[in-house]
Amino acid sequence: MPGLINRVTLSPLPLLTSEVTSCVSGYAFGMTALLTYHNPDPQALEGLFVYPLDEGTTIVGFEAAVSRRAVTVQIKDKAKIDDTY
Repeated sequence: MPGLINRVTLSPLPLLTSEVTSCVSGYAFGMTALLTYHNPDPQALEGLFVYPLDEGTTIVGFEAAVSRRAVTVQIKDKAKIDDTY
C-alpha cells in the first residue's frame, strides 16, 4: 500500500491532505506532491514512505518535512541497496 506506514506495526498512517502539481517539458515530467499525514499515537514513531514506481521511472530528489524540520533523502540505486541489506 502506498503512503506513510508505521515501520514497527506496518499500519498505514491516515492521509489528511494532498496537493499534487506537475509539469511536462518535452520527454521530461516533473511532479511535486505535498502530503500531510497524521500520527494517531501519542508517541513519536519511525515511518516508512512507500510509493510504487514503474520500472523506467527515475527519482531525482525527495524531501520531507517532519515537525517543521526538513529531511532530505539521498537517492541510491536499488541494486546497491539490495546488496547492502
